[in-house]
Amino acid sequence: MKRREALGLYPLRDLRRCADDAWSATGPDPVFALGPADAVSALSGQRIRIRCRPDSVRPVLAVEARGEAEPRRYRLTLRGHGTDDLIRLPRGTRALRLEAAEAGPRFRLDGVRIASAGRIEAALLSAQKIIERLPPQERRPLRLLRRAVGLLRSVPPGEIWRRLTRAAQTHRPPASYAAWIQAVEAKALPSIETMRAQLGALSERPLISLLVAGGDDPVQLGETVASLRAQVYPDWELCLAAAPSAALDALAAEDDRIRLLPPGHGKAASLDAALAQARGPYLATMEPGARLAPQALLALVRQLAREPDLDLLYTDEDRIGPAGERCDPYFKPDWSPETLESSFYIGGLALYRTAPVRAVGGFPGESEGAADYDLALRVTERSERVGHVAQVLCHRRAAAPDPEAAARALAGRARRTGGLDAVRALGPVHFALRRALATRPLVSLVIPTAGRDSLIGGRTIDLLAACLASIRETGTYDNIEIVAVDNGDLRPQTRAAVERFGARTVTWDKPVFNVAAKMNLGARAASGEVLVFLNDDISVVTPDWIEAMLAQLAIPGVGAVGPKLLFEDGSLQHAGVVFGEGLPDHVRRGFPGDDAGYHGSSLANRNTLAVTGACVMVRRADFEAIQGFDEGYAINYNDIDLCLRLGERGLRTIYCAEASLHHYESRNRIPTVDPAEQARFRKRWGARLARDPYYPDPFGVRPPAFTLDAERFPAARQRMVEAWR
Repeated sequence: MKRREALGLYPLRDLRRCADDAWSATGPDPVFALGPADAVSALSGQRIRIRCRPDSVRPVLAVEARGEAEPRRYRLTLRGHGTDDLIRLPRGTRALRLEAAEAGPRFRLDGVRIASAGRIEAALLSAQKIIERLPPQERRPLRLLRRAVGLLRSVPPGEIWRRLTRAAQTHRPPASYAAWIQAVEAKALPSIETMRAQLGALSERPLISLLVAGGDDPVQLGETVASLRAQVYPDWELCLAAAPSAALDALAAEDDRIRLLPPGHGKAASLDAALAQARGPYLATMEPGARLAPQALLALVRQLAREPDLDLLYTDEDRIGPAGERCDPYFKPDWSPETLESSFYIGGLALYRTAPVRAVGGFPGESEGAADYDLALRVTERSERVGHVAQVLCHRRAAAPDPEAAARALAGRARRTGGLDAVRALGPVHFALRRALATRPLVSLVIPTAGRDSLIGGRTIDLLAACLASIRETGTYDNIEIVAVDNGDLRPQTRAAVERFGARTVTWDKPVFNVAAKMNLGARAASGEVLVFLNDDISVVTPDWIEAMLAQLAIPGVGAVGPKLLFEDGSLQHAGVVFGEGLPDHVRRGFPGDDAGYHGSSLANRNTLAVTGACVMVRRADFEAIQGFDEGYAINYNDIDLCLRLGERGLRTIYCAEASLHHYESRNRIPTVDPAEQARFRKRWGARLARDPYYPDPFGVRPPAFTLDAERFPAARQRMVEAWR
């Protein structure tokens, strides 16, 4: 095929050609084929450049390859009057399709051209795309030259090429859960024979007591029992507290590990009755109708052999669909105390040491409606020896705690651990727990500023003056001081605003730009027991933002708290920082501001490794204990490094969804990172950040959005293989 030759576009299904050469969809799935087939095959394994001119349609390229169950899909990127994308085709590519997504009643798709792209062409197009996304001041030739020289001095050429191509290439839409099951789980799990050999190698085989309350549907209960009897690990007992029936008698007659017990009045009482009869040193509750994967109990016991001091061990899970299919996976974070206070994320398969369960009172009557959630809250108040098996081992039907009962359980948690302010339901399964503030400490807001203007809402705004006005006029926490760190050149009108809003200034008088040093200077000048580092392009959305963050910071073991940040248009700018390939990024950046996220990841408070320095709250004592911001990160990573160093001291970081602020950072800006600082960050933190404990392996990192990414499947598969060795 000639380099610039256009492939033919052929209607494959659900399409009709109109008289004016436009197209109309005749069914729900309009698709074109690209051909001829030998020309497509010739592009296999190559990087291609695909262009077209769409009108009233969002074209998606679907790539079919040998050995892959599902096509790879790429939503083409509109640039100017057409699309222009770089895509690496897999080896074994056998067919290319163009799907007419979101097509109007009549649409056009013209000028389709696909050709292999050489390294030079790909590099030039990549650089052009990256430059277009930079803010205007970063596109100036001298600034670009300086950045290029910095890259060449600190980054190997191969890595520069990798970054260029990855930054500009078109990203694939999320992979399906079915693809994950096939590519990861099915290939990583050992054979039954291997598992039986591992069973024989265990030095201890504790009895596991499974507690089940009720079971009115004999079919669903039969599925649960069948999944237990299919376990590779045989040392279990089922303590079933349910009304007697012939069906239950038949189940018990088939297996002496099934023990029938009289039920109590309600689920909690029935579980408590089962607990009283449990003989195993470990127990788990199960819902009638839930199923365990055959390897589930073996995986739990093997983990206990590696971590014998655990008091609680939970797994990932999914749902059983209407036709019995597996769907809606929940890939969970590692132990996350504050995430547990916003939802019962531990879920359907949680293995407890029996003694602590009895020590906290088992399943009291007041836990009815949320007995499992209440148990998890009470056990983890006494022990943080909690583990996570990152495998989907439990398949459940739709089940959730009763919202009112869950709120009662959370209120009890707050009263036992510091005093309750309020519990709000954010939805059926997510909550906002606010503890009462025992004290109202002085909070120092440290604001590094250049005293500049910016265009916001179509008006030129003095950023510092607007930020101070928002803090004073919208916020409800009155025990604050504001310290602005300027460069010694504030304009008279800005200085007048500083005085008008009761702030004071300290001047950074060195000729070099170092935001970390400026924040340290501001912290030394401040008097507060609590410090909030805040950008000057911030305005307050929730009036009680300081109170909400203080309530989280007051939890023992918490070191840093950051709020939800919204762009000017209301979309998400910050809902916590996650790490992929050793580098930080904002999760779900650009999603709608009311986005709930993945299992409430944007909606509710949760643990993260870091939050952004655009607004971060820390205790002065903790800040000084780690000697403040590392001034070696003059521009980038100083905020992330701060959170990670607090983490080294055993202090957690929280994304506080209850506190919302506007951050008038350009929505379309891409980060401009000093290569030397990035290299320093990788050297300091790279080994630890190979895996983010709060962002599971199967999810994409370019960008991070809690969506399945087939490119991450090999690493996820390898981790599962290693877990079974």
